Amino acid sequence: MNSAVLPSFEKISQALEGAELFTNAAETHGVLSGFVCGGIALDDKSWQPLFNDVVNEGMALPQPIKKLVADIYAEVVKQCADDGLGFNLLLPDDEKPLDERAEAMAQWAQSFLVGFGMVQQALNQASEDVQEVIRDIRDISQLSLDFEQEDEESEIAFAEIVEYLRVSAMLCFNTFSRNMATPISNTLH
Repeated sequence: MNSAVLPSFEKISQALEGAELFTNAAETHGVLSGFVCGGIALDDKSWQPLFNDVVNEGMALPQPIKKLVADIYAEVVKQCADDGLGFNLLLPDDEKPLDERAEAMAQWAQSFLVGFGMVQQALNQASEDVQEVIRDIRDISQLSLDFEQEDEESEIAFAEIVEYLRVSAMLCFNTFSRNMATPISNTLH
């Protein structure tokens, strides 16, 4: 399958803002990742009405945004299904201030929980490891992250938290969605 190359974090956020949606790229990716890792059917479009409920008061998205979001969804599925652990959070580039990246990371975590919670109703039946990472993601989403911009230790801590979120999402995917993973097309009909 040919993967669509997604636009940058900034371009995605600008497109969402231009469509007057109250979400940015991190939040959009977080919600979609929550759906995918929470066990939504990966090969259909059941995620679309749920996403519309979260970001557009249940209304359909404008066509260019609908395609963009569908491309992001397809990329999340592709990355999660990759046995090489290719899943990555969609966050601002490393050149952006650390505080901005940390805020986007917290927004991603909060949005992941929203998407996950909308589709996963059996968390209490999951392993203790999965329940623990969901609690950790919740804690990360509520953190006030004050990083010193030029502090190497802060950069390392930020990278470790992002990696923890990435691995945690993959654990959830492997628990709730792995058996449903089949490649999907990036083409929207």
